[in-house]
Amino acid sequence: MTGQAIARVNGTTAQVPEVAGRKGFKAELNDVRERMRGLGFGFDEIAAEMGRRYRLRPREAYRLAYGWTLDHAAARFNAQAARDNMDPQARASLTGGRLCEYEKWPSGDRKPSVYVLLMLAQLYDTDVLCLLDLADHEHIAPQDRLVLLRRPRAETPFGEKFISLMAARGLSLREVARRVPCSPAYLSNITHGRRRPSEEMAVRLDDVLTGDGELAALAEMPAPAREHRPGTAGNSPGHAPGPLVANPHGISLSLPCVLGRLVIEISGPGQETESERGLSLVPEGDAPA
Repeated sequence: MTGQAIARVNGTTAQVPEVAGRKGFKAELNDVRERMRGLGFGFDEIAAEMGRRYRLRPREAYRLAYGWTLDHAAARFNAQAARDNMDPQARASLTGGRLCEYEKWPSGDRKPSVYVLLMLAQLYDTDVLCLLDLADHEHIAPQDRLVLLRRPRAETPFGEKFISLMAARGLSLREVARRVPCSPAYLSNITHGRRRPSEEMAVRLDDVLTGDGELAALAEMPAPAREHRPGTAGNSPGHAPGPLVANPHGISLSLPCVLGRLVIEISGPGQETESERGLSLVPEGDAPA
């Protein structure tokens, strides 16, 4: 196949861009990474540049932006799952070969679950949508896209106002990030209270969204105290505390220990109002008969 090479990782054969197998490729990646870090770019921008330059899928581009091998990234994934009590006994440990398959999907048959995508987003400190491209969206099941695309409720007054201004202007998070400019992941973090916006950023967002100074005023408010949940110690800065549980406007995720085994429950009409109707994902063994 033109422009492709075959690589074997942990006994798994996968198609990779031919450039990845060329001599000196790793040193070239390291050079790009260090040059961009020296200029103050974050990992979102580095991943975007590597994806553009070497025609990489987004999940692979993020891993290479951090300079991690498949096995190194898989080990970090497993450590994070254990730390967040998602898989404390390591019964579903991710391998480098499996991660390679997840990075290449939908070219292969091994599809990453919602759980895996959310965990990878936390691992790479980015928004989960940054790990998906058009090919992913075209092949993801509709119920999974609903979970990933539904706009989550912000946890701060600044975030609530920011979301309402975006909705009123008909702009997406990515489009606002392009206009600022900054990374979508950074905007996601300040929206949900994981990071505080700087005064300069708040003023710039007011300009982009014509917020009449509202965002700048809200950015000066003290951050609300966040409730401590058992088992949340050890989260690194920039990550949402606690086990990985998404709760976007009526959607509740209870993520499983075993990779890729999710049962979907959708509340039926008449049980709740339209605004309260939700979708929840529960481990297969806990699903009602």
